[in-house]
Amino acid sequence: MSALKKDNKLRILHVIAGMNRGGAETFVMNVFRTIDRNKFQFYFLCFSNKHFDYEDEIKQLGGEIIRIPDVKEVGIVSHIKAIKSVIKDNNINIVHAHTYYNSVFSLIAAKKAGVSTRIAHSHNTMSEVNPSLVKKIYFALSKLAIRHYATKRIACAKEAGYALFGRGNNFIVINNGIDLSRFSYKPAIRKDTRIELNIPQDATVLLNIARFQEVKNHTYLIDVFKEYIKIHPNSHLLLVGDGPLRNTIENKVRKLKLANCISFTGVRSDTEKMYNSADIFVMPSIFEGLPVVLIEAQANRLPCIVSDSIDHDVKINDNFNFLNIHLAPSEWATAIKLCKKRRGQKSHKLDKLYDIKNIVKQLASIYKEVL
Repeated sequence: MSALKKDNKLRILHVIAGMNRGGAETFVMNVFRTIDRNKFQFYFLCFSNKHFDYEDEIKQLGGEIIRIPDVKEVGIVSHIKAIKSVIKDNNINIVHAHTYYNSVFSLIAAKKAGVSTRIAHSHNTMSEVNPSLVKKIYFALSKLAIRHYATKRIACAKEAGYALFGRGNNFIVINNGIDLSRFSYKPAIRKDTRIELNIPQDATVLLNIARFQEVKNHTYLIDVFKEYIKIHPNSHLLLVGDGPLRNTIENKVRKLKLANCISFTGVRSDTEKMYNSADIFVMPSIFEGLPVVLIEAQANRLPCIVSDSIDHDVKINDNFNFLNIHLAPSEWATAIKLCKKRRGQKSHKLDKLYDIKNIVKQLASIYKEVL
């Protein structure tokens, strides 16, 4: 184990590829904002030269972003050597890897560098929708290596843990904690945000917050909304996020002549406003781990209709429904129509399971074991 530096902080390297507004990235940022930064120094190892959504805040809070080339650019051996150098140069005490199957590279580097606490953290149940045979073999080998090199295994939910570590392997579930007060329902914000977004106050607003990529299933969501607006004309779909498929989805919306009732907001740092402006959260993802956005939506007491491929442990509030994405879009539209469009009571389970202060205590306890 690397010795502590003179400031006596535990030095933790989060291997996370990039720090844009995704589920795992948002979770790590929630931890970083809340943890005692006088005791813990966070480094973020990323594989891109782009400016990240959270980059300025990370620096403001005293964290450091370190960039190295992606494994696809330099190969496995050079990638592992680069990670090992980062660990040695920064006297890292703990390596906390969030890169799913690719976590194997940072765990091997950490082992070679003499780091005794090596954490593999599973944030999902799959890596991609239709992997090739070569990738399936790589995934299987990576899982075996991760089980060997990780000294601690963490998952955001049971199914995410089973997916990466197997059912016979021990892991700890640490929930994706959030700042509950930030996402509580505030009617005044609802009214102002609808004015800002040019959405009628009496419209039924469906909300989705996700990166525009295949797994998030936006094309199916548009088909669902096309059916829903037939039975509920005074409605609006609010799409928050960005990604490689955004232009494709925007083109589809224009072809269906739905542009007047679908808004693309891009990435927003004030997503609490989006939840307040909405009536129902809809998420037909092909697969997920345990999405932070669904915890935020339930903290806002929004009714939710989501894919049944999502870990069912995500359900906290009563007004939460699972549907199969292989159903006809019209069946989702009917389910949305029948959904109670009113916010229920706050669940006490949220405070117990998802308050970021409690989650940070769990993680800090794991980190301190290195001492």
